[in-house]
Amino acid sequence: MSTGEERRQRREGIVWRLYNEGWFSGNLDLVRDLLDSGIVWTAIEDAPDAGTYRGYEGVRAYWQDWLEDFEMHGGSIEESIEVGDRLVCVQRAATTGKGSGVRSEIHYACTYTFGSDERIVELNEYATREEALAAAHIGS
Repeated sequence: MSTGEERRQRREGIVWRLYNEGWFSGNLDLVRDLLDSGIVWTAIEDAPDAGTYRGYEGVRAYWQDWLEDFEMHGGSIEESIEVGDRLVCVQRAATTGKGSGVRSEIHYACTYTFGSDERIVELNEYATREEALAAAHIGS
């Protein structure tokens, strides 16, 4: 296995942990292990929670908003692609609305930028794989 492939798999594992062991499990303290203290997390532009969340407290507040309204059933990474120093992940998550009981699946893509310590320093959410790849290429 090449060094690039090992790095891609390691980073994909960090992303998987961020969602499944952190956010979706309600373990909000995991942000300190996996995210840089200066994290900049930008939600999908057209989403009700659109915006940019900064630092541990910003990300924790974003996660908490979701956890108040939805039961999270875990997520998966369907594909991960390295573009320069970024990792683009095509992702899926299952949720159930706490008020409605409606179960849904969310399909989206994210670009992740990692620091030298392998913590995520920037995360951008996109509605589609194509948008995420285009953004990653622009930033490279």
